[in-house]
Amino acid sequence: MSRASARGRIWPLSLAAREGLATARTGRWTSAIVVIATAWLIAAPAIADALGVTRLMEAEQDWIDAGGHVYVVTGATVDGDQLPIPTSTCESLASYEGVESSFALTRSGATGALASVPGGRASVYSVTSGALPFLGIEGDPRGVAILSSGFSERTGVLDGETIEVVRQASDSEPAARTGLVASRVANIAPMGDEFDGALLVPSLLGDTADACYVATDAARHEAVGEILPAALAYDGRSAAAADRLYTNEFTVDYTTAYEDRPLRWLWIASALALGLMWALVQWFRRSHTAIYATFGVRAPARLTMQLSEWVLLALAGAAGGWALGLVGALALGARTTPALSIVSAHTALTLIGATLIVITVALKPTGTLLNALKDR
Repeated sequence: MSRASARGRIWPLSLAAREGLATARTGRWTSAIVVIATAWLIAAPAIADALGVTRLMEAEQDWIDAGGHVYVVTGATVDGDQLPIPTSTCESLASYEGVESSFALTRSGATGALASVPGGRASVYSVTSGALPFLGIEGDPRGVAILSSGFSERTGVLDGETIEVVRQASDSEPAARTGLVASRVANIAPMGDEFDGALLVPSLLGDTADACYVATDAARHEAVGEILPAALAYDGRSAAAADRLYTNEFTVDYTTAYEDRPLRWLWIASALALGLMWALVQWFRRSHTAIYATFGVRAPARLTMQLSEWVLLALAGAAGGWALGLVGALALGARTTPALSIVSAHTALTLIGATLIVITVALKPTGTLLNALKDR
C-alpha cells in the first residue's frame, strides 16, 4: 500500500466531529442515560451544598444578631472603682475602618414610664445617637425613645407611636421628661439580655460614660479589638474590651466552616462517576471503535469523534442539571445568591473533571477489527 493511499484513508477531523454528533443524536437510550445522569450528578450535590451553605449563613446571622462581632468596652478598675470611658471618643469610633457603629451608654439607676402607661415601669438608660445605627433604627425629627421588644410587648406600644418618657429622679439625676418623641421598637439582644424590658433614651451625655458598645465586621474584628483599650483609655489607664458573646476554641468559626465544608468537593465524585460511565459506554462499543480504526480513524480523529459526542450530551445534561439544581435548592429553602454561585460552580467543575476523563479514555490505544479478531 502506498503512502498516498494510507493518507487518504485517514479521517479528517471535521468528518470525525460530524460522526460524533450524529452518534449523539441517534444514540437513543445511551444518549438519554448520559444526559439524565449528567443532570442528576450535577444537581444533587449542588443542592446539598447550597442548602448547607444557607444553613451556615443563617446560623452566622443569628450569632451576629445576638451580639457577635460586638465589643463592650468599660473603664479600668482602680481600687475597686470602675473608671469611665470618654464619650466623644466612643462615638467617633464609627469613623474607624472596620467599625460599623458605636455608641456610649450611661447607667443612672433611674426608672421610668410612658406618660400614657404610667404603670409600665422600666430601667432607663441614656445613650448617644450612635445607638440608632447600632440597633438598625431610623431617626425622627421629633426625637426617638428606644423600646426593647419586651417592653413593647408588655405595654402594647408599637413602633412609630408618639410617646413621652417620664424618668424618675435618681441619686445622680433629677426627674425629667423627654417631651413627645417617636417610639422605636428594637431588638436589644446585641447589647445583652439584661437590657430586655428597658428604655433607651438618646441624649447628650457628659464627657464620660459607663460603657461603649462597638460593632465590627468579621474581617477586622480582632484588629479593632486590639486598638480599643488604648483608644478609650481614661486618666492614663487602658480600658477593658470584651466580646459581647463569650468565645472559646469550641465556638464555631463560620468562615473556616464555610471553607472546610466537605460538600464542596462532591463534584469530584460526580466527575468520576460520569467518567466511569463514559468509559463503560466505550467498552461496550469496542467493536465499533475497532471498525472505525480499520477505516482510518486514528487517535486525533477518535478523540474528536468521542469529544464532540460527549460535549453535545454533556452540555444538554449540564443545562438540565443547572436548572434542576437551582430550582431544587431554592424550593428547599436555599438563599438565591449562594444557590446561584454554588450550582454554577458545581456544574462547571463537574463538566471539566468529567471531560478530562473522557479525553483520557479517548486517547487510550485501540486496535483494528483484524487485531480484535486475532485476539479471539
